[in-house]
Amino acid sequence: MKKTFIPDAFREKYSGIMRSESEKFFSCCTTKIPKSLWVNSLKISHEKLIPVLEEKGWKLKALFNENSFSLEGIEKPGQSDEFKQGLFNLQEKSSMLPAIALSPEPGQLVLDATAAPGNKTLQLACMMQNTGKLIAVEKNVLRFKSLKFNMKKFSVKNVIAKRMDLLDAKKENLFDKALLDAPCSSEGLVRKNYEALKEWSPALVERKSELQMKLIAKTFMLLKNGGEMVYSTCSLGPEENEAVVQSVLSKGKAELMPIKIKGFETRKGLVEYNGNAFGKEMEKAVRIYPQDNDSQAFFFAKIRKTAT
Repeated sequence: MKKTFIPDAFREKYSGIMRSESEKFFSCCTTKIPKSLWVNSLKISHEKLIPVLEEKGWKLKALFNENSFSLEGIEKPGQSDEFKQGLFNLQEKSSMLPAIALSPEPGQLVLDATAAPGNKTLQLACMMQNTGKLIAVEKNVLRFKSLKFNMKKFSVKNVIAKRMDLLDAKKENLFDKALLDAPCSSEGLVRKNYEALKEWSPALVERKSELQMKLIAKTFMLLKNGGEMVYSTCSLGPEENEAVVQSVLSKGKAELMPIKIKGFETRKGLVEYNGNAFGKEMEKAVRIYPQDNDSQAFFFAKIRKTAT
């Protein structure tokens, strides 16, 4: 059995953050993540799909949204006909939460700022009921191809996929809502891939933080006054999360919105880390620790662009 790689610097950092929960945190990081799925309501309702899957011996349990289910009883659900037909998507459960928190409405103009491979794009399209316009941006050529493939497979009709660097966008005040699931140091992926932290280092975290601050500023610029965005990462480093959100709040015209997720344990954002004060307002941000829900690690915050 292969052993999960945990760098010494990572262990030292998160021992400080997790304190008395360190042992539980690291133990969870080294266990395989459970499966979950998102029903593609653009093609089929959960009322119709779930009984079909249960007849095949799949064990499904409803989560925090009518389209989200935990999954047991099958080793390779991605080989099923239903998956190949695009009736559902395999997606980690905490990864579903940022799009749910954003909660776009039918008819809106919505930005998925770094979209590939399109897991959250599908979620947004389902909530928008395939109406309005969903602009999905991806810079990387190969990832853009996977985005286009998945949008066709899932029959997403309201998406306009653009291969471009978001930082090159020039216009302002366009979108009703925006999701920025930012490129990060991918700490949360350690439960999917035992070597996910091989390239991790404090220097990598700092480089990602610099990029994230540029991306969040650009995404915020693209929002209309009164518009809302969700910033998220699958990492827990305050440098990539609270510090990035703070970089927008400190410039004004931005406020954090409260987030409520039913049936899922969440923790508050940090108000201070390593001598940097983020303020009590940052408690409205959400931290997902893997040991709380047997899930991937995640962070997200909902930001509203005010008129003044």
